Amino acid sequence: MNAATAGEVRVARAERPAVVRALADAAPPLIALAIALVVWEGVVAVVKLPVYLLPAPSAIVGTLWGLLQTGFVPPQHLGAPAEGILYHAYITFVEAGVGLFIGSLVGLALAVIMVHSRFAEETLYPIIVTIRSTPMVAIAPIFIIWFGFTIMPKAIVAALATFYPMLVNCITGMRSIEPTTLEFFQSVHASRSEIFWKLRVPNTLPYFFAALRLNVSLCLIGAIVGELVGAREGLGQMMTAAAINLRTTEVFSGVIVLTMIGLVLTQIVTFIGSRVLYWHETERV
Repeated sequence: MNAATAGEVRVARAERPAVVRALADAAPPLIALAIALVVWEGVVAVVKLPVYLLPAPSAIVGTLWGLLQTGFVPPQHLGAPAEGILYHAYITFVEAGVGLFIGSLVGLALAVIMVHSRFAEETLYPIIVTIRSTPMVAIAPIFIIWFGFTIMPKAIVAALATFYPMLVNCITGMRSIEPTTLEFFQSVHASRSEIFWKLRVPNTLPYFFAALRLNVSLCLIGAIVGELVGAREGLGQMMTAAAINLRTTEVFSGVIVLTMIGLVLTQIVTFIGSRVLYWHETERV
């Protein structure tokens, strides 16, 4: 396909209604998912696998629907059946959201400091790499000891999972400005503050939102890891209790809810990014 043909395709796509474009984009993965579910259902029926080993998709959907119908109710006791799946999802969402905010804010702040100070970069970067290289499962119990079975230790683990991608992306964005543009700013005697806000920040925004989209999944992973180490509430704790008692359909139900949270958060970040970066080439059709 030559450049002219590709351009015509992009123009034709842009002229289609937004709903039609969305359906066209969603159709291939939905068809593939439907085929996979049908095959899964057929294999379970033919092989007659036990429900505790691999439940059929229909059984998982039935369990999830029943759990959702119970509403927003806290669990009656630790390890209780997953009737309060919406409550558990809320707890995990809050932990991940707080961790995402803290991790992104810390990563952005460190990036600004390290870009403007070579001494700070040489001092902080080895420490940051050491923290990043330490498995979250190994340090999560320490936060449980310090803060107890509250939201905070899980949020800190989620923050540790998210700050490094934000740090690296923002440093890359602030340093990848065009040399000629920087020379122009310097030629008109722009201050360091003006160069930062009018040149480095706009150039960093695409990298910031790219890291934010990545961090949506990482913050959920961090929250779940924290809950697996020690928690009274949350999807991680719920799925662990269900797995111990061989309630496999409840485990899959928790996975589905986690996936939906991740998809919704990703779409929110993508929507905000498309509105903020309307001028950038990555958002052009």
